[in-house]
Amino acid sequence: MSEISRMVESDDAKILASFITSHQDSNKLEVTLKINKTEISRILHTFERFNYTVLASYNESEYHKDLQGRYDEFMRFLNP
Repeated sequence: MSEISRMVESDDAKILASFITSHQDSNKLEVTLKINKTEISRILHTFERFNYTVLASYNESEYHKDLQGRYDEFMRFLNP
């Protein structure tokens, strides 16, 4: 975990929360991180450079854009 936090902090970010899951049939750990930045592409590239597998990443601004797009489509549907 200290290596992961060092990689995150190298991009001037901070880990706000973390959750670690271990699987009985594997020697791998699954780590879920909440980071205080919305632009995390540099952090993701750092993880990939050090051979960490990133399963998924979610960006709040992408979520808001998607939500706004769905709202706009719904409003067009209601107003013929």
